[in-house]
Amino acid sequence: MTSTSVTVRRVASVPERTASNSWRAIADLIAAPGSTAHATLLRAAGVASLLIAEAYTRDVPIVVTPASGPRVRIYTVHGQDAAADAISEEASLATWPTAEPGWSVSLPCGEADLQFAADALAEIPEISVRDAALGLALDDDARHSASTATARSAPLRVDTSWLEK
Repeated sequence: MTSTSVTVRRVASVPERTASNSWRAIADLIAAPGSTAHATLLRAAGVASLLIAEAYTRDVPIVVTPASGPRVRIYTVHGQDAAADAISEEASLATWPTAEPGWSVSLPCGEADLQFAADALAEIPEISVRDAALGLALDDDARHSASTATARSAPLRVDTSWLEK
């Protein structure tokens, strides 16, 4: 069961860290190095780095939903705000939110990259993407997939029969 409390962290990114080093720092923050969860997170490095480089994660957080405990929202800090001092101010979490099976990570993504990112992450069920325009909107188990992109491209149907009454 997931708690409704939320923990927020900010991770310094470009130009203080490359996008891939930023993802590595996030992986180190939420999973014990050497763990299966950490290896899973690193498998998503290409897509996650792309999304960080595009700065989707600056305004819309990466959402980590553990099997139990508070959700974690992670924002990346870019530009002058990502000064070297920001790295020293990054706070670790009290626990690893990915320590127990059943965790998930949802990455914000722009509509133009959504299908590509969902396809690239298709073999990593713990990690998904969601439309950054929707902000924090997550489905019940915090796992969006390519179905999000498919649903957006489906034709809109409006029932106007009630107007005729």
